[in-house]
Amino acid sequence: MTGKHSHPIRDILEEAARDLQPKRITCAFDRDLGRLEAEILLCHVLKEDLAWLLTHSEYQVPGTKYVAFRRLVSRRKRHEPVAYIIGHRGFFDEDFLTDKRALIPRPETELLVELALDRLRGEPSSRDLVWDVGTGTGAVAISIAKRIAPRKVLATDISAGALSLAKKNAARLRVRNVTFLKADLLDSSVLRTLDRYRLPSTVYRLIITANLPYLPMGDRKRLEPDVTKYEPGSALFTSHGGLALIEKFLRQLASFDVHFASAFLEFDPPQVKRIRLLARSLFPHSTLRIHKDLAKRDRVLEITNR
Repeated sequence: MTGKHSHPIRDILEEAARDLQPKRITCAFDRDLGRLEAEILLCHVLKEDLAWLLTHSEYQVPGTKYVAFRRLVSRRKRHEPVAYIIGHRGFFDEDFLTDKRALIPRPETELLVELALDRLRGEPSSRDLVWDVGTGTGAVAISIAKRIAPRKVLATDISAGALSLAKKNAARLRVRNVTFLKADLLDSSVLRTLDRYRLPSTVYRLIITANLPYLPMGDRKRLEPDVTKYEPGSALFTSHGGLALIEKFLRQLASFDVHFASAFLEFDPPQVKRIRLLARSLFPHSTLRIHKDLAKRDRVLEITNR
């Protein structure tokens, strides 16, 4: 097809689905992935939703729109993630702006939001505080904040670029109960901020969520170019088998004796034995639990103090 004339949606999608279909089918989802991505990109170009697209298969797409769509298909064929191409990604029933400054929010990370909200159910306290460490796009912090307002959320990240994106997402979603802070894990600026909230432990409740870089350096060789070529490596990979930053953070929490009610940390499933042993050695009197994601893989460590 050429871009000089209009083309029906049906034909455009069939052509693009073939172009975008993965060469290797590793799961049932992959069989329809090319079609799904083509639909997302065409919705973006036409500024219509999927329901409209599916009920207008004979609609003639103007040549200029067709050319714009094919440009996006070409970008995707070069492994650029769809979320970066269209500039947003859904997460926990919200829509977050995405770009190369931060990791694309993953469905499995929604578990952090669910667990934090479960812990915060019951009688709300104005002295509740959620601290989201390594906030990235702000997806976890903002999703929680929208549902617990006017209670406060502190969102920290070492990347100024990621924080700028997170602030933009908060403004776009009209969330005002999040404080953003540039910080390296539990550094002095975070300690000062936590001290401002600190009251007697009977009324002060701190919930921590953390999605820190946890992939081993060796995973760069096996992951798809979609991830390694476009997403920020500093938000994905770290040393010590992927546990360097998680271990550093847990040791900080223990050594500074931070009084938290629950901490929820996302990790790589193969790390489960190591992370459990590490947490048990640092928090011998706390209750530990491993939560599985929707794929039934070990995904989140919970450390709870009664």
